[in-house]
Amino acid sequence: MKKIFFALALGAMVAACTPDNNGNDGAGDGKNRITLDFEGDYWTSLIDSPQYNGELLYKQEEGYSWYDEATDLYSTVNELWYTAAYWNGGLAVSNYYTTDYTTATTFEEQLTVFTEGAHSGNNCIVHNGYKCDMMGDARSVLQFKTEAGFIESAWVAHTSYSYSSAIGGLNDQTPALTAEQSIWIVATGYTLDGEGNEVEGNSVTLYLYENGKASFDGWKQWNLSALGLVNKVKFDVQWNGEGGADKFMHPAYFALDDITVIKE
Repeated sequence: MKKIFFALALGAMVAACTPDNNGNDGAGDGKNRITLDFEGDYWTSLIDSPQYNGELLYKQEEGYSWYDEATDLYSTVNELWYTAAYWNGGLAVSNYYTTDYTTATTFEEQLTVFTEGAHSGNNCIVHNGYKCDMMGDARSVLQFKTEAGFIESAWVAHTSYSYSSAIGGLNDQTPALTAEQSIWIVATGYTLDGEGNEVEGNSVTLYLYENGKASFDGWKQWNLSALGLVNKVKFDVQWNGEGGADKFMHPAYFALDDITVIKE
């Protein structure tokens, strides 16, 4: 069975904004944009070592979480089966990179991104998790901590582990994608009703692999503005292979960086 692979809540909160987006109108349309770039000592302290089964992502009773005061974005690992750990789905800070995917092909290198580096700076985040009947809802969650907001865009890249699985295959149980198979991300927005219950809203899709091939190289910008006003966004990884989500054996990972929000 594929491992869906989080643990630490540091008290310090350090805003991580790109200098030219710190409340500036980057598009000339009068909107106040702030970009979370995961740079600074706070974010670097959230990078686990080793990448799998480390103290931060797997061995903290309260679970791994992070918060950015400038954008109000917050995330924590999922708690499933009475444990809060990254294998239950989440968003982990990373600064592991490779340009040779054959050097990082197992879950032990799960945070290694298949690029020369972050989209900007040194750090990014890595998603793990997907939803299926067998394993439950292990989608990662990105949310506004205090009030609803707008997420305009993010930059996406492959991880080495997921790329090596999709393109080269891992073993007999997880062969490379066929020419008919595709893998994509679904981001779904949620608002909260007056009683705090989630109300599902719009979804946006981005293909990671299409018809057996990677859909892009390096970092690709993903327009998330169609999600509209949200309290949270859940990221799922899906495919069109036989058996649907319960037969999806490929690693459900991808990287995100430079998440831009619009502040009213």
